[in-house]
Amino acid sequence: MFKNEKTNRWMTVVACFLMVMISLGFTSSTKSLFPDEIAKDLGVQRSLVSIGESCRYVATAVVNLFFGAVVAKFGPKKLVCAGFVSLIASMLLYSVANNLVMIYIAGCLLGIGLSWTSTTMVGYIIGIWCSENKGTIMGAVLASNGLGGAVAVQLAGSLIDPDTVGSYRAAYRMIAMVLVVAVVVVLILMREKPHAPGEVIIKMSKKNDKKDNSKKKRGQDWYGIEFSDAIKKWYFWGILVCIFFSGMILQGSHGIVAMHYKDVGIDYGMVKGMLSFGSLLIAAAKFMTGFIYDHKGLRITASACIFVSVISTALLALIKGNSVGFVLAMIYTVISQFSMPLETIMLPIYANDLFGSISYSKILGIFVSVNTAGYAVGAPIFNLCYDILGNYVPALVIVSVIMTAVLVLIQFVITAAHRERERIEASEEVLMK
Repeated sequence: MFKNEKTNRWMTVVACFLMVMISLGFTSSTKSLFPDEIAKDLGVQRSLVSIGESCRYVATAVVNLFFGAVVAKFGPKKLVCAGFVSLIASMLLYSVANNLVMIYIAGCLLGIGLSWTSTTMVGYIIGIWCSENKGTIMGAVLASNGLGGAVAVQLAGSLIDPDTVGSYRAAYRMIAMVLVVAVVVVLILMREKPHAPGEVIIKMSKKNDKKDNSKKKRGQDWYGIEFSDAIKKWYFWGILVCIFFSGMILQGSHGIVAMHYKDVGIDYGMVKGMLSFGSLLIAAAKFMTGFIYDHKGLRITASACIFVSVISTALLALIKGNSVGFVLAMIYTVISQFSMPLETIMLPIYANDLFGSISYSKILGIFVSVNTAGYAVGAPIFNLCYDILGNYVPALVIVSVIMTAVLVLIQFVITAAHRERERIEASEEVLMK
């Protein structure tokens, strides 16, 4: 084992990078390729298949409610191992499922696996290993999802393509094999932090107290608010509303993109190409989001992401199967990726910036739970709209309006939270004198 803490830190960051690239990139970024194929194979409606997605998100929401307590007891490395085992079991079950019950169980296993191998775990690990520039580092790590997704969409899409001898079942088995290799590499690279999270928080806080307070602290830790006090603040519940609707709308709309494109008449080969290109852009978007946060702060970063989501969902509703529609689809593919950080990197940023380090793991777990609860609602709503109306357009128009309201609410939340932070930090400075 490496004895140099700096080396251990960067080995762990690399492990997180690979973990997200494979876990999210291969199991989640490819998800819009599968529902239509499963529905046809089982002879059921898309909305019934999408309940499997809801099962995934419900499982993630429940598991993340207890994330703080579980990671404190077992440590991140054991949970990462358990997460990969759950993902592998999920992919194998999807590959042999011949009824909806098996699809739903596979969805639950997928949700449990991603709870311990993606955003929440990365937020926690980076939080205890890195005291500065968290946004940039988390952005770089979570950006690997896009790189993995770009490769996975092409591999899985080629197996699913009706012109090949493969099938969606073969695609799931391929993903399972990739996960087996990944878990071995990740566990070799990942290191356990030698200090307890509480000790790290205190050290970080003291370190930051010595810094120049004339500059706003962006991407840095502050001691924060006790959990029991945080839940009494109105802006705690306000940010939960923003997170819930962001998750519902972004995940719901992103999950129907491939089916919507095919429904309006866009060639399947072009659909695969746009999804892969979009996955690469997600990587850039996550890194840029973290970098912008570290340099410009929360308000600009969050507002920009939400504004892009308003425009992109409205644009998706306008796409048709003609030349103009194809151009709009390409524009959507580019700009929509810059809204996706709202459901990944922005969650640990919200937790740290608004409420600080002392309750970080508990609040992060709740934020991810609420976000995934939104996911659980989003997929069935969009697909129910399709089953009733024959298209996704009305749902897309409505959610664009809802995201506009979220953009307004987030301004009040950030203002209230930052005023409270300034009051607390001013009180601490007085006591230290």
